[in-house]
This record gives sequence, C-alpha cells and structure tokens, in this order.
Amino acid sequence: YARVSTEEQAEKGYSIEGQKEKIHQYCELHGYTVVGEYVDAGISGKNITKRPEVQRLLKDAESGKFDEVVVWKINRISRNTKDFLEIFERLEKYNVSITSLTENFDTSNPMGKFAVQMLAAVGELERNTIVENVSLGLNQRARLGLHSGSKALGYRVVPSATRPKK
Repeated sequence: YARVSTEEQAEKGYSIEGQKEKIHQYCELHGYTVVGEYVDAGISGKNITKRPEVQRLLKDAESGKFDEVVVWKINRISRNTKDFLEIFERLEKYNVSITSLTENFDTSNPMGKFAVQMLAAVGELERNTIVENVSLGLNQRARLGLHSGSKALGYRVVPSATRPKK
C-alpha cells in the first residue's frame, strides 16, 4: 500500500513511485509474490472513508487474497489513530500482518502492538501539526494582504514590473 497526501505529490509522482520501488525491492529480496498494488494518490490520510484503495485492500484481505501488507511507513496507512487501529484490527482478524519498511516492530507480542499504536499516534500528531502550521501561514498571508492559492478565476495575471505602484 502506498499513499501521498496532495495532488501535487501524486502528479509529480516522486513519492508514490519511490514507495512502490522500495516495497517491490523488499518483496523481491524476501521472495514474496506481489499480488496487488493499492495506491491512494493525492488523498489525505485523515480518514479512510474517502480512500478507495484502502477499502479495496480491506475487502481483498477479508477474501484471503494475501497475508501481508507492506508499506513504506505506518502513516501511509492512516494519519488518524482510530482509523489505523480499526484497519490494524481488521487485518489481524483476517490473519494479515503489516510490515513497515522504515519502522521495525513485531506485532505478535504486547510491546510490538504498543509500538504500532504509538507510531499511529505520532502520525496523527504530525498531521495535526502540519495542518496547524499551514493554517498559521495562510492566516499570516491574509493579514499581509497576500493571495494564497492558485490563479483567481476571472482575472488576468499582470507581471509585477507593470503593476501600478501604491
């Protein structure tokens, strides 16, 4: 499973392709057969309801299509602790394990399960911090009278050299 949060990341493709490449290398190194790729490109990890590939992954796990999900990082699955734990419990119920290429844990014991829960909480903290920082920056730009975002519809872009001085 791979995911990037923004359409810009998805369009430029650097993160999705990098995640998939590392996952395929790991599977080849360990002699695993990749039975499917699940990629939510340009979709926030905030919740699972708007992520079709997570939904497909869970259905395929329930039907026994695979026995392991490999991710680059746990926060690719979700940046919401509650959602992550729900996914984790469902996969566990279907006897499907999760392997993170960057975080080493063994969920067959209580400490491993605790570590995964903490990583999920850290992912949510990171997301909330990013949202807070972006909001602060946008509010500051607004206070300074600066435009945030792409081109405003119905307006022409005038090069700064030809703009009248105030």
